Amino acid sequence: MEILETYDLTGSYRAAAELAGRDHHTVARYVKMRAAGQPPNQRRHRARAIDEVLPKIEELAVRLRW
Repeated sequence: MEILETYDLTGSYRAAAELAGRDHHTVARYVKMRAAGQPPNQRRHRARAIDEVLPKIEELAVRLRW
C-alpha cells in the first residue's frame, strides 16, 4: 500500500507506517509534504562530501575492476 493511502485510511502515522512497512517518521514527512503542496516522491538531492570526487572514484573502480 502507498504511504499516503494508508495514512488516509487510518489517520495515524504509526498505524500507516505498520501497514506500509515504513517508519512513522517517514509517514509524517510525507503527510507534511502533501499538506505543503509538495509531491512526496520528488526529493531534492542533498550534497555529499564524496560528490566532488565521485567521478574519479568510479574511474578507479572500473580500472581496478571492482
